[in-house]
Amino acid sequence: MTDTIDVLLATYNGARHLDAQLQSLLEQTHQDFRVLVSDDGSSDGTQALLQGWRAHFGGRLVLLDNPAPGRGVARNFEFLLQASLQDGIAGCMAFCDQDDVWLPDKLAVLLQALRRLQADVGEHQPCLVHCDLAVVDGQLAPLHPSFARHQRYDPAHCSDTTLLSINQVTGCAMLVSRTLACQALPLPPEAVMHDWWCALLAAGGARRFVDHPLVLYRQHGANQLGAKGRGLGSRVLRLLRDGPAVVRRVRALGQATTAQALALQARLRREGRPTGWVQDYLDWRARRLWWRLAGGRRHYPGPVLDRVSRLLLW
Repeated sequence: MTDTIDVLLATYNGARHLDAQLQSLLEQTHQDFRVLVSDDGSSDGTQALLQGWRAHFGGRLVLLDNPAPGRGVARNFEFLLQASLQDGIAGCMAFCDQDDVWLPDKLAVLLQALRRLQADVGEHQPCLVHCDLAVVDGQLAPLHPSFARHQRYDPAHCSDTTLLSINQVTGCAMLVSRTLACQALPLPPEAVMHDWWCALLAAGGARRFVDHPLVLYRQHGANQLGAKGRGLGSRVLRLLRDGPAVVRRVRALGQATTAQALALQARLRREGRPTGWVQDYLDWRARRLWWRLAGGRRHYPGPVLDRVSRLLLW
């Protein structure tokens, strides 16, 4: 595997925080990388800002022409994956959000972890490694030292089956192998998000967690996805504030995860990979409530309130 990494940066009206992210890329200890950028139709000067940074990267900041802007973040990252695979330079890819900050050893640590994983399971397996994140506010002041613990996740022990119900792999914290990227494309319409889809395709032991925060995960009003508290108090408060909307979101997630699981099953069959674990999950989801109670913890070992809401509303 080549050591070259393609950093895939999807931008949209990110001028406010983009300087800090680009500077953090320049400060990486592993310097064998390119930054492929695709903008989704910004109107705040993001594209001009990117042009101004090109000289700092010495040709390693590549601004791509998004052929269909306005389709959203998942399709933007899909386009970047396609672009990376087409020229065949990079051996692995890292998704990059415009408003975060990477710690200097992020790429080096994840590349080393990916090499170890590939040595264990085989270089041609679809592999993925990911790290923890430190949650910070809009000015990078600390909010929580661990995104995983803040969300009450356990990524190191998250089973493939559990991952079908809830994503515990954050896109900006992952590094994916070229093989995984090939199997992930094209992104099906049923994929809830690009990072979740990639995490599911790394099933069968080809996914590994680095229990160390290597990203400053910035929380602000314009976040695509934020780090909401998952404690009982936070959940109850949201339910009291806007109960009907919460119920609608849970129901919608139930429908989306079923559709995504069916799409995953089809993709695994295309690649000649085992699908029994996905079928077991779909069978469990199709059972009546009382039968689903028996396997609830195995299929979704999350907080009690989450388990109850999924059993009742999915």
